[in-house]
Amino acid sequence: MLSKAVQTKLNEQIQKEAYAANAYLAMATWAEGESLPNISEYFYNSAQEERDHMMQIFRYINANGGKAKLKDALGKVQESFKNALEAFKHVYELEHNVTMAINELASWCQKNGEHATYFFLQPFVLEQQDAERNVGEIITIIERMGYEPRNLFYLDKQFKKINQQEAGTE
Repeated sequence: MLSKAVQTKLNEQIQKEAYAANAYLAMATWAEGESLPNISEYFYNSAQEERDHMMQIFRYINANGGKAKLKDALGKVQESFKNALEAFKHVYELEHNVTMAINELASWCQKNGEHATYFFLQPFVLEQQDAERNVGEIITIIERMGYEPRNLFYLDKQFKKINQQEAGTE
């Protein structure tokens, strides 16, 4: 049985995962509007990953005697970007915020004797570390290739490879 305190903290994390999923969907819409199908696919895949995280936490709470909750209003997400570099810097900030939240939650669980939940969170901690590193690498690629309109075709093609690599690791 989960304590009320850990339920509250896990429900807060659900909101963060749901917000991230919505943010990625908004970025996918932006990329579609910019005719960047492979970048939009990256964002769609990322939205699904965040939704999957949300569902794992949701199920964990409910399976352990708690009550998972999703708020009606998750907050407004950014819907437009000047260019791909700005979009991916936003992605990095989004991932970093989720990383910080997961790390804080895991630390809280450890300090408060919520050992089962602490161990449940470990894959999320490691996945967030990978996500931040991967987005950092993507930002480096964008900075090196350039994000001017004439380079977007090649940048988008690079994302086809990134999407295939990520699909292979699942």
